[in-house]
Amino acid sequence: MKKNTNKNSLANKKYRHLIVGDGLTAAAFMESYDLASGDELVIIGKNASRLGRGAAYAQDDDTKPWSYAYLLNSPANDIDGAFVEWLVQNWPDLEKCMKNRMPDWLTATHGFLKDSTIGSLNVPRAFYGQFMEEKSATKISELRNTGVIVTVVDALAVAIEEEGQKLVVHTNQKQSYKVDSVDIAPGNPANQRIDGDESNFSAPSLFGHEERIAEHVKKGCKIFCVGTNATMLDALRLCQAVRDEKSIQFIACSPRGTLPPALIPRIPKRLTKPQLKTGHKTAQSFLDDVRNAIEKAKTSGDEMREIRAGFRAFFIENSLQNFLQDPSEARKVSITLSHWLRGGTRDTIMDFHRLAKADICQIISGNVFAIEALSNGARVLMRDNEGNEISYETGFVINCAGASLASSFDPLTHHMLENKWIKICPISR
Repeated sequence: MKKNTNKNSLANKKYRHLIVGDGLTAAAFMESYDLASGDELVIIGKNASRLGRGAAYAQDDDTKPWSYAYLLNSPANDIDGAFVEWLVQNWPDLEKCMKNRMPDWLTATHGFLKDSTIGSLNVPRAFYGQFMEEKSATKISELRNTGVIVTVVDALAVAIEEEGQKLVVHTNQKQSYKVDSVDIAPGNPANQRIDGDESNFSAPSLFGHEERIAEHVKKGCKIFCVGTNATMLDALRLCQAVRDEKSIQFIACSPRGTLPPALIPRIPKRLTKPQLKTGHKTAQSFLDDVRNAIEKAKTSGDEMREIRAGFRAFFIENSLQNFLQDPSEARKVSITLSHWLRGGTRDTIMDFHRLAKADICQIISGNVFAIEALSNGARVLMRDNEGNEISYETGFVINCAGASLASSFDPLTHHMLENKWIKICPISR
């Protein structure tokens, strides 16, 4: 977002650029923006001083049992080759950090500890956060060494307005920054809310509520997760981190009642190489083509990890516009495609299946619409696939449902929507 569209037109004037966000996209904006000596860069985010971590790769206090429990959804070498090199270089320290932690992630690394295969691991997300934080800090130092003035602000951007040829960004701490251009990366919509999901026996999300959830797990409460996605898998890891898994009681529920497939790597690494037709007129025609390519890959013996990684690499190199030019039709593709290519952490999904055989974990189908607090637990109200209302009594409920069409956004996004700087897509929402 720029007011001065031509930086070179500001001859003999110092340029001021601002980035909103503290995650991967904000870090990528910083990497790609061209600034010269005397120019200024302002970075505003909730945890901007730890730029690169964002909400996804944040780290709790090291003393918390769950601080290294959450794992990446994908093997490390599907994410960043430089990250794999970082893992190899730092492995002794990482191994020391993970020693004696529950669940026993180190045992799961057996067979992958050679430099050529360490990238096959689903490593703790906090490690990737550490890598990105270090990488961002290095880039900030490089900018400062070239004479760029870098200001990092731990705050939330809440509003943006025009002032002549400038943009002014306001924060929740009553600060204002007048700049020439702005990159905005505020993060994903909030977790969808469910009636009654915040009580003595329920939490509206996993993240940020770990302390209270852990206390109920330690007491032996039966944990009920609304959702069977990656956040639900994190909730299981939290349970395993604070209590012997043989005494856990864990239930996951979603409309489909299914888990994502585990992304299991094979060595040597291989990727599906899709071949898709061009000239599709409708989203359905394109999706049919993708579905056929996925089934063809499965028939040839490709695993879900290879299919997912292969398609992701393919679409990085090949724009959707090459295959489906109608923007309205193209907007219909993403939700279905994301579901088909979904996958999850190998370690936790395999743990879930193992624990299900031991009657420790259970997965059920149902569409949860409300949670009622009881005197010593909660009642989950849901509808089955036929629309019948059913209920389930449990000890504690965690809302892991993820974002929805009705999810709320961050304050800055709401401000831009209200002022019609941006609008919600009528097709994908």
